[in-house]
Amino acid sequence: MFEIIRNIGSITRKLQIQSNKKFNSLNLGNNRFIYIIRICEKPGMFLGEIADQLSIDRTTAFRTIKNLEKLGYIITVEDTKDKRLRRLYPTKSASEIYPKLNAFEQTSSDTLLKKLDSHEREQLLLLLNKIM
Repeated sequence: MFEIIRNIGSITRKLQIQSNKKFNSLNLGNNRFIYIIRICEKPGMFLGEIADQLSIDRTTAFRTIKNLEKLGYIITVEDTKDKRLRRLYPTKSASEIYPKLNAFEQTSSDTLLKKLDSHEREQLLLLLNKIM
């Protein structure tokens, strides 16, 4: 049954290679583009939330967020109620490139799943959620 995990890993690596080629010119290689997509879709989330969503340790997420902040893609704002929390918001630059990033994600998804009918897609999602 290692084949399942190996196939998932292979798909992940292929997508990462494609995204690195496509977004390196924007300094969004190494899956940084995913952070911008998530922050644009849910502005105001805090660091731990995005780390959990992306299944990334908080230290790596913190480093990436700092890098994206330096690049001018996101801003962090101290939470008004809990000073320990930093809320994440997209900048104008992030909002402007979001459609391109989202289109890549959608096209990649459509390409990967094109041979599956809607029932098979639902089953796949159910099974992946079950093992997560």
